Amino acid sequence: MNKEMTTYLLRAAAILKTEVNPLFFPAVIGVLFFLPDTPNQPAGFLFFLPMVLLFIVYPLIYGRYAEIINNNKRIAYSQIFRAHWLNFFVVSMILGIPLLFFSILGLNMGSGVLEFNKILSIVIDILSIYIFPLVFLLKKRVQSISLGIKCLLGNFSFSIPLIFLTIIPSVLNSFIAYPQGNLALSLPDFILSYVFWIVSLVFDFVIFVAASLILKEKLLP
Repeated sequence: MNKEMTTYLLRAAAILKTEVNPLFFPAVIGVLFFLPDTPNQPAGFLFFLPMVLLFIVYPLIYGRYAEIINNNKRIAYSQIFRAHWLNFFVVSMILGIPLLFFSILGLNMGSGVLEFNKILSIVIDILSIYIFPLVFLLKKRVQSISLGIKCLLGNFSFSIPLIFLTIIPSVLNSFIAYPQGNLALSLPDFILSYVFWIVSLVFDFVIFVAASLILKEKLLP
């Protein structure tokens, strides 16, 4: 890892350490993933929960860090939602189209396609390293996708540490155990799975903040 990238990652970690409060929201929601089903649990709860995390919580946190990096200020979450949510949602939907297509295909063609979908998911995560920071820094949609991919490919060797860090959460997720129906996880499995989930969460935001810093200082002075 080159010295400059190390500096960006350390700065990103420092920002998260200083602004750690936003991370409490997904950390608390994460506990709910590891609780067993109960008779009183609403139908579709485990489907609805990730949607809230992905489309509400994540963009608000990304927006908080992006505003700090871009404008050196904290703004209300309601302002972040109005300024950034639709752009984030549209770009997420565009990037998710290939995954949706192969998920539907996998239902009819078996596990081979589903395994390919996992690999495709990692590839899209890598391609998105600069895309989502640009969504929040530029407040653009399609332009952020094309420019984000161009930034990654044009600075591929420099971005290798970010690529490596992007792969780690996918590896960690393969070790995470979830309750089967109403059967609770054992305490060791619960603790280990939750720790893996939190580490994966931290990696995600470190990558986002580091990529935002790089873009702000090298592309958007």
